Amino acid sequence: MPFQQILSVFGLLAVVLLVLAGAWIFTRWAGQNLGGGLAGALRGGSRIEVLDRAVLGRDQALLVVRAGERYLLLGSAPSGLSLLAELTAEEGESWRPPAAPLNRQQFPDFRALMQRLREKK
Repeated sequence: MPFQQILSVFGLLAVVLLVLAGAWIFTRWAGQNLGGGLAGALRGGSRIEVLDRAVLGRDQALLVVRAGERYLLLGSAPSGLSLLAELTAEEGESWRPPAAPLNRQQFPDFRALMQRLREKK
């Protein structure tokens, strides 16, 4: 009898693990194949890009968004998004940070960092 109860517990554990694994696989698939939602826009992988966001209050924010060649100032609230203004191309480009050239000095060598940590001890 106790052996049957142990098998029942293991079976239940296996079912729970299968459900969790299936949910994880589905979310990974949905994030890649269904557009990624807002995360895709924030990554800049599409033609829509959030350039800046200013939080005004609980569930309220201002967004500067580039959609194709247009720049928009949007208000975000629980009731939805509102177009506040369409910015000119010059205004929109001013929201983009200047592209800094990559400098080897900015990224220290891992070996040098480890050496510094050893010296501090």
